[in-house]
This record gives sequence, C-alpha cells and structure tokens, in this order.
Amino acid sequence: MSKNLAILTYGCQMNKYDSERIVGILKGLDFQLTDDLRSADMIMLNTCSIREKAEQKVFSQLGRLKRLKEDNPDLIIGVGGCIAQIKGDKIFQRAPQVDLIFGTLNIDHLSSMVREVEKKRGRVIGIAKDFDPDIQPPLTFRESQVSAWVNIIQGCDNYCTYCVVPYTRGRERSRSSSIILDEIRGLADQGYKEVTLLGQNVNSYGKDKSDGIDFPQLLYMIEEIDGIKRIRFVTSHPKDISERLMYAMRDMNKVCEHLHLPLQSGSNRILNKMGRGYTSEEYLSKIDRLKSFIPEIVISTDIIVGFPGETDDDFNKTEEILKEVEYDTIFLFKYSPRPETLAGSLSNHVPPNIKEERFNNLLMIQKEISLKKNKALEGTSDEVLVEGHSKKDPGKLTSRTRSNKIVNFYSNRDMKGEIIEVKIIRGGLYSLDGEIIERGC
Repeated sequence: MSKNLAILTYGCQMNKYDSERIVGILKGLDFQLTDDLRSADMIMLNTCSIREKAEQKVFSQLGRLKRLKEDNPDLIIGVGGCIAQIKGDKIFQRAPQVDLIFGTLNIDHLSSMVREVEKKRGRVIGIAKDFDPDIQPPLTFRESQVSAWVNIIQGCDNYCTYCVVPYTRGRERSRSSSIILDEIRGLADQGYKEVTLLGQNVNSYGKDKSDGIDFPQLLYMIEEIDGIKRIRFVTSHPKDISERLMYAMRDMNKVCEHLHLPLQSGSNRILNKMGRGYTSEEYLSKIDRLKSFIPEIVISTDIIVGFPGETDDDFNKTEEILKEVEYDTIFLFKYSPRPETLAGSLSNHVPPNIKEERFNNLLMIQKEISLKKNKALEGTSDEVLVEGHSKKDPGKLTSRTRSNKIVNFYSNRDMKGEIIEVKIIRGGLYSLDGEIIERGC
C-alpha cells in the first residue's frame, strides 16, 4: 500500500538536487509525492542554514507541523540537509515532534533510517562526517523531464569567513569522471536536452583526483555526448576561473553563454575579511577577459551587504561595481552571522536599518539595469529550450534562452523539450514574452 510523502525544500540548487535524491529513494519504499501536508504520511524538510532567516523559516514550519502531528500521531516528520548536519540531535530538543534527522552526507542511508523509524516508532539520527561521492544510488526521480542537475563535486575547501558550507557539506570530493559521464549518457538516452553541473565550486573539480581531468577537460568530454544540447554549471569561484575555462566556454557549442560569478563585495578590505582570495581589481579583470572571449556572455552574481565593519565607503565600492559590470541578475543578501563561522565572532556589526537601506539601494539599481537589458531585447530573436507549461499561466509555455533568460509564449501544442526560435515581444523585469517564429517550407 502506497504512502504519501510531502517534501519541503529550502536553499540552493544543491538542496533541490538532494531533494530529488530523497524523493527517488523514498519512492522505493512505496511513498508517492503529494503537495498536501494534511494527507501526508511523512513530511521531509530538506533544510538550508546559510543564513539565519532560512533557519528561522524551518523551525517556524516545524512549529506548524506540530499541530499536524497532534492530529495524526503516526505522521513521520524528518529533517535533513544543512541544519540537520550542524544542529544534530539539538533539533529533537527544540522540536520534539521530529522523528528523523539526517545530514547532507547521509542521504544514501535514508531507506534504512526510515525503516527503523517505521519499525520502532522512535527517533533516529544519522550525521556522517565524511562520504564517498561515487557511492550514490542512481536518481530515480527528477522534477524536470527536460533539464537535469548533475552533481560533480561535493563540499568546499575555501572556508570563506561567513559561510557554513564546509561545515555542512564537508571538504571537496569530486565524483569520478566516468561515473558523471555515464549518468549524463543515461540522461541523454532518456531524452534530456540540458544538464546543469553542480558544485559549491565547480572550478575545483578534479583537484582531489589523480587522473588529471580538471573542470575544462570534463566539459570537453560532456560536449561529445550525443543528445545533450546544452551544458550549464554553477557555481564558479572568481579566484579559480582560468583562461582554459574561458577558452572552453568560447569554443564549445553546447556550453551556454551564462556565468554565475559571485562578487560578494566591491571592497578589497571586506573581501579580505571575508577570506575570498581575490581583489575587486582581479575580479573585474576576469570579467573583462570573459567579455573579450565571449562578447555575448550574460553574468549573474551574489552580493552580501552589511558584512561586519562594512563602512559607507566599502558599500559605495560595491555599488560602483554593480553599475560598472551591469549584471543581468543579482542574488542579494543581508549579512547574517552564523555561529559556526569565523565572521560570527567579529565585532562592529552593521545595524539592521543600515543593512536594509543598503539592500534596498542595490536592489533599486539592479532593477533598473535588469529592466533596461530585457527591454533592449525587444524585437530580437533567440533560441529557447521549452521547459513546459508556465506555472503562473498554464495557457503559456515557458522556455529558457542559452543566456538563462526565461521566455513565456502562447502555443496551441505541447512543445516540451523542443529547441525553437522565438521573437521577443516584451521585456519585463524578471522574464520575457515571446512569440514563435514560424519557418516556411
């Protein structure tokens, strides 16, 4: 008899990828996915602890789930991901309604842990400190039928002073290239057109291996796989972007003209305090080099405002780079102290009202830039990969350009998985509207 599983995912693409792994594993235990929390026999929270607000959301949700547990004592509540990896059994103390806790490195053991909960009806916890990235069951559930995430490296060795990732996902561990290539060939056989390679720092791929295959070389090998039409990757670290990677992006047909390159701050003083390993001048030099190699490249970034000790002058330097580079998209965050990190112990914290003011200032500037860039695309044509029906308007199809821009358009047939050409008829702040370009015989 099948049981209902609801999963709530917080955080980055890596967490979304992990949720696909979780769902796939639990489908093997006769769970079927549901969006209705009240009908669920098990609710899994796959958590993020990168910022305090994300952690607060999880515990607020657990508070709401407590009432469901009171109504249905047989309901199993599990907490996985980054908060689980860091907090461990402290979650039981704060949220006694939780039955299962598993860390980011324990997902592959989830079947046995769930069986133990079901059998004993008691609490189960699994928090590993290390793992082998090549020992993973194949993904049997993917949310998209067109584009797939493929993890190539787990963990991070950079230890930026504000970041918990090395503590939640461990040191860098690259998957074997043969296993990655086999997975992508399998995706191509299933009809997938696009893969996005995942890692906290994809540029570090292969440094812990002895076969000499680094990230650019891995891209060249994926380029040769028939059926895959597009290759994307996130995230890149500015200090590790090499000219070999720039050449690869320029010369390969399948690698998309989009790069996510986190800046975090425009101030060298703050970058040094963050432990980022580059200066703003070095960052801008690499941006200029990328644009000389790939003039049409679209760049997005991450920015943190209000890092401890950030002055008006430091902030102004960030604002200047935002205006100079003119990113198409930014992911903007207010600094949040994490007790596990070095920056968490720093003094001279920026008052919340100043953080808010700086956040809103950058957001306003970026909205103007994004809208200007999208408006400039009106009347142009572009190649898009159709992903399916729009969630906001089921009468439209949603698609994505190689430069990672979303284009919505009307069609009287399902074109999911097709690569077509569209004309951009309207540029909005976050997406574009288009119409299909019909080709004559």
